Amino acid sequence: MRRWLISSATIGALIGIPALILQRWVAETRFAAIVLVLAWFALVGIGLAAYVWQRPALRRPVLGAFAAILAGTVAVGYATGFRDMVVDEDVAMAAMRPSAERRARGLSGEGSAEGRTQASKPAELARGRFAGADGHAGTGVATVVEQPSGERLLTFTEFDVDPGVDVDVFLSADPGGIDDAVELGDLKGNVGDQQYPVPEHVDLREHSNVILWCNPFTVRIAVAELGV
Repeated sequence: MRRWLISSATIGALIGIPALILQRWVAETRFAAIVLVLAWFALVGIGLAAYVWQRPALRRPVLGAFAAILAGTVAVGYATGFRDMVVDEDVAMAAMRPSAERRARGLSGEGSAEGRTQASKPAELARGRFAGADGHAGTGVATVVEQPSGERLLTFTEFDVDPGVDVDVFLSADPGGIDDAVELGDLKGNVGDQQYPVPEHVDLREHSNVILWCNPFTVRIAVAELGV
């Protein structure tokens, strides 16, 4: 048992660290990451088989640990990188194009009580299309809808992006990262209509980029630049 545990830890480190480097810093697309990681597994498997060929006592613990790690990696990779999470929320829909004054007030987050009571219909303040980022694919429309109450909602429609692990939704001033960004919460699903409340203090003239951010790998899944 002890030998098996030591073998598992050693093989896990041997496979895991280079695999992480290959998919995070070397591969430019998800497909390239899959190919590189599979090639690395094959190379390590061949090397381990050659190593234990003349060492019968090590064959079972070493090759058994390799097989277990390979099976676990495939299972986790499928669950986190290929299985879609589909949602279908009843999202807010804009019923009018706002005046320049209402749009400016709504984007800044400085709507007045008087302006809110005068508004009778939901209005579209900004819109942008998603594009995949950092080797991921993504499509969809991001829209900021201001309700008559003054509440602003960020909606995703026609939405379909690559699945990821622990993905959050951010509003950022920089399309390339989330420094000083505002978090809106966990991504509810990588496919389907959904919406997120925008905090009152957020100025959408500055934080005009929607970023879907994968926390474990510190990469962007998709980005939408909001415009009027």
